Amino acid sequence: MDWWVIVLRIVHVGAAMLWFGGAILSAFFLDPTERALGRQAQPFMEHLLTRRKFGVYFPIVALLTILAGAALYWHASGALQAAWIGSPTGLAFTLGGLAAIAAFVSGMALIVPAVSAQTAVGAELAASGAEPTAAQRERLVGADRRMRLATWIDMPLLVFAALTMAVGRYV
Repeated sequence: MDWWVIVLRIVHVGAAMLWFGGAILSAFFLDPTERALGRQAQPFMEHLLTRRKFGVYFPIVALLTILAGAALYWHASGALQAAWIGSPTGLAFTLGGLAAIAAFVSGMALIVPAVSAQTAVGAELAASGAEPTAAQRERLVGADRRMRLATWIDMPLLVFAALTMAVGRYV
């Protein structure tokens, strides 16, 4: 086995664990806690998003997962040989890869604008020290809706991608 295949697998599996683990943490713990605490969660979420760069983390680990996976797919398929792609293993990796790409696109389309809106409103509130205006509340509600929609779309896709990658070699 080539050393670069080992490196790609480490990057692919490691980044996928960070992506999926972060998605689980966010969907099942951070987001519900933020909703339950309301405005009291604002300093924590602002720190998480602006200082800890939580919103930057996901696109990076997702992109690393996809790029390393694509290189591994290219290698395993013998440069996209149709016979391998049509095999049970090839189909499993193809469908799993497509699910991961769909989750990435969905996340970029839904989560990135939602995080931007939350961060902007948080900065406005921190600067003014006032209660949120109706327009700011509406922006936060819209961002929350996009985040929940992204969770409903991305979690099943990421679970499917993880499962197909885990068993693809054995089907």
